[in-house]
Amino acid sequence: MEWWEQFFKGDWVQIQADSWTEDETAAQADTIERYLELEPGSTVLDVPCGEGRIARQLAGRGYRLTGVDQSAALLDLARRTAAAAGLDISWEQRDMRNLHWSEAFDAAVCWWGSFGYLEEAGNATFLDAVARILRPGGRLILETHTVETILPVFQTRGWEKAGDGFALTEARWDHQTGRIETTWTLLVAGRTTVTNASIRLYTYAEIVRLLSGAGFQKVRGVDPSHDADFRLGSRQLVFVAEK
Repeated sequence: MEWWEQFFKGDWVQIQADSWTEDETAAQADTIERYLELEPGSTVLDVPCGEGRIARQLAGRGYRLTGVDQSAALLDLARRTAAAAGLDISWEQRDMRNLHWSEAFDAAVCWWGSFGYLEEAGNATFLDAVARILRPGGRLILETHTVETILPVFQTRGWEKAGDGFALTEARWDHQTGRIETTWTLLVAGRTTVTNASIRLYTYAEIVRLLSGAGFQKVRGVDPSHDADFRLGSRQLVFVAEK
């Protein structure tokens, strides 16, 4: 099994749900709205959607949302939370490379560093699939880490509060594969869970080439915290690309 097929289950599900406050998620949805320039009633695909926090925010603002994720556990939480909020969101369990629509959406969202999970061909296939589901002129917003944002502050060990527990990390930068290999140890309610993750870390230029190769144009990298074009030293990077 791929690492991401095993990672998002058990204690990680609630930890992911507790990672952001509602105010923080609302602020991120503000950023997404601003850069996607969404029209009222726009159709938006959130992929991968995780537990659905971004999809819920956007659906609450009147957009028509579809969320896709491969994790049954995260989607179950997404469905329950959306239903409790009275939100009509379509949820589908599928591989992010396997998007069956064609020119059905006005915009797509890939948020919270969810790009780079796959192997080289898989990451390119994902962007190809997103381009295919967008209508001409549709936009993708892609929040991701790059070599420029991560390596200057890279730490091999760390810990953070995670819900009612703690998450410990041990990370290694593999310069031959361009991937960060991380072991996560979750400590929750006396339980210890150890999982591994592997993220492909591209350069800014490499991501621009991948987006262009998938058929996107007008690719722009922005630092939303300053509402300005990305520059070396920016801590957050969001790509906005138009089909």
